[in-house]
This record gives sequence, C-alpha cells and structure tokens, in this order.
Amino acid sequence: MALPVSFWGQTLNDNTLGRNGKPESASFRVPVSTLTAANLVAQQTLMDALAVAVAGISNGVVRHTRILLQETEGSSNRAPSTYDQRENKYLVRYHDTATAQNAIVSIPVADLSILPDGSEFLDLTAGAGLAFVDAFEAVVRSPFDASHAVTVDSIQFVGRTG
Repeated sequence: MALPVSFWGQTLNDNTLGRNGKPESASFRVPVSTLTAANLVAQQTLMDALAVAVAGISNGVVRHTRILLQETEGSSNRAPSTYDQRENKYLVRYHDTATAQNAIVSIPVADLSILPDGSEFLDLTAGAGLAFVDAFEAVVRSPFDASHAVTVDSIQFVGRTG
C-alpha cells in the first residue's frame, strides 16, 4: 500500500474581513495521482477541471491553489456576498473503490443557492453537483493508497469551523 505523496488544494476567501482587513479564509486539500514529468500535463488538466467544479459549488474567492510541484497565488479579494462564509461548507463523503474505506473533505464557502429546495444534499446527477463529482473522481486518489480511485457518495451542506 503506497500512501499518496501528491496533493491538490485551495484556500478560499469568504465575505468577512479579519482584523488585518483581509477576508477570512478556509482551506482544503485532496490526494491526487503521484505527479511525474510523464503525467503532469494530463493531471494538470484534470486538476483544472476540479478547480472549475469547486467553483461551481462554492462562492469562495480563490486565494491560493496548491499543487505539490507548483503553487499559485490567487486573489486577496473577499467573496461577493455576506452569505459567503467560510463556516458554510460542503462535506464531500467519498470512498476508496478498492477497499471501500471512507474519507471526507470539506469545501469552504458553499454556494447554498444550488441546493435542491428542502435538502441539505447536492444533486449529484445534474448541474454543478454532477460536474464536481466527475472532476473529483477523475483526479482524486484514495488517501489510503494512491493507486486506488475514489467514488463520491454524497455532498452535504454543513456548518463547520476550522
């Protein structure tokens, strides 16, 4: 069993200003296929698609994107609405397709406008939910074994700190 060594993640700004006058933010990261010279272009394309999918389910403003081999700075602007708070998160539950081991990641500054009426779960069969699942499953690897793919089980709105 080989643990993941390559990761992709983002820091997203919310709408509130901290004491320093900059927006508050929250971060997440997920394991990806081990990046090599041979697969970097293909993996970058998949990570770019995941970034677009995250933007489809979050109103946060990208402050920072992290890739093991590359770091890019984003905006220091705050998110557009007072509803865009870092504590509003989408809890992504997924599992290792080979071992069925469960894992989670929280995407901060959830866009609550895309939730189906009367539900705290995103629709994974259409729209932004489906786009996120497709992009996530294409690039994310199991945190338990980097050679294993993952399957998204649910995306639920939660109020979380940290």
